[in-house]
Amino acid sequence: LKNISAQEIEKRTTDALRHTNLLSVAKKSPDDLSGGGKQRVALARALAINPDVMLLDEPLSSLDPHLREEMRFEIKALQKKFGFSIIYVTHDQSEAMALSDRIMVMKKGAVQQIDTPLNIYNNPANKFVFNFIGLSNQLNVNLSSQGIHIDKVDGIFNLPEMPNNDLFSQGKAILASRPSDIEFVQQGGIPGVVKRRSYLGEVTDYNIQVGDQDIRVQIGRRDSGPKEGETCQIAFEHLHWYPAE
Repeated sequence: LKNISAQEIEKRTTDALRHTNLLSVAKKSPDDLSGGGKQRVALARALAINPDVMLLDEPLSSLDPHLREEMRFEIKALQKKFGFSIIYVTHDQSEAMALSDRIMVMKKGAVQQIDTPLNIYNNPANKFVFNFIGLSNQLNVNLSSQGIHIDKVDGIFNLPEMPNNDLFSQGKAILASRPSDIEFVQQGGIPGVVKRRSYLGEVTDYNIQVGDQDIRVQIGRRDSGPKEGETCQIAFEHLHWYPAE
């Protein structure tokens, strides 16, 4: 269709197959390849036309987790090598974080935030972005001039990062945090009970009941923490405040 010479077609085809690790199966039909092989064929087809922009719409959703991670890094390596731009549509936040230079988060067709992965994660524009990118916790709290009160939890608490005056005037708010931004402390924290403790390899994952609400906490696998059924106290290292719903 592009009236490219047979010699140039052969060169581009060979280059595309080489860069997608398909030269050894060049004579096979895509139907004879694995899921990852089929995805590499699709990438090779796109690379062969020397695109300025490549649009990928959920390209790895049908692959198993190990292959998905492998292909994720292959796509990033190809983008860096050839210098084209990729618009990559995904609901997998880990893919978005790993691949992108800039992320656009949308809700029902409306743009919520456009920013770097680091700023999207650390400084979300609103509660939707906070919940969409990364693991999240939400704790409903009551606010007074004395501090923070949580239903069915004894005591009034003051945290290093308190909500602004507008939220205080409403008398209640949502305390939002990442599981990795919470630590267990011996005193001065918010009390809770360990409902579940799960070893996930690199982290130990906790479900902590605070009053009648649940909070997820993750600590390093070598860090010590309470056992299932034990009481504990938690402290927030970094948090966000949002209006109560």
